[in-house]
Amino acid sequence: MTIHLRTWGDLACFTRPEMKVERVSYPVITPSAARGLLEAIIYKPQFRWRIRRIAVKRPIQFLAFRRNEVKSRLSPRKPEPLLADEDRTQRNTLALRDVEYVIEASMHLTPLAGLPRRRPEDDEDRGDDTPVKYLAMFQRRAEKGQCFAQPCFGCREFPAHFELADAGSMVVPNGINRDHDLGWMLYDVFQLDVSQDQAPGKVEKPQPRVTFFKASLKQGVVVVPDWNDVKTQLGGAQ
Repeated sequence: MTIHLRTWGDLACFTRPEMKVERVSYPVITPSAARGLLEAIIYKPQFRWRIRRIAVKRPIQFLAFRRNEVKSRLSPRKPEPLLADEDRTQRNTLALRDVEYVIEASMHLTPLAGLPRRRPEDDEDRGDDTPVKYLAMFQRRAEKGQCFAQPCFGCREFPAHFELADAGSMVVPNGINRDHDLGWMLYDVFQLDVSQDQAPGKVEKPQPRVTFFKASLKQGVVVVPDWNDVKTQLGGAQ
């Protein structure tokens, strides 16, 4: 079952992982960022989002600026005060400005669907685990603007606004962006397979696994390959 979500914002930065210090954005939103945006609206271990296509609705425009950032991270186990004046540094950011996308995605049940819950079900989550149920939950939340966390475009300080869309919104007028090869783009940073050997009610954290795919922009749309196709191209096991 396919959904369409229009999302837009003033700034975005989908940082290239090969840039170790300075933030340099990909020219369009990555599938990983699109999945995170949808999961901010609704996430359940019983299904997984599969990004299918991304329509780029506005011209790709970059904006360079400099920000103050801290060089250290707070430890969640031993939190200690961090003095920003003593630990800050200035870093350049090459971000995107005035962005708008339409995300086409589908829901796919995981092996956890139908298994007993560790936590009791809420009123909205009652019933059998089916794509129809979860699609209705997503549509209700998106129509009301509800989300578990504020969706963002790569960085927390770049909020993403959203609303439901339809298949017709995937059409991009000619002349907004030329067709071109985007090169290798980040696909995801986690292992997207869900183990079937998990104990009932227990949700294992996904293992880190950085994957890439050859991306291109044609008629304003980026077609995202299936996860199994990405694994096959990289020589991964099915």
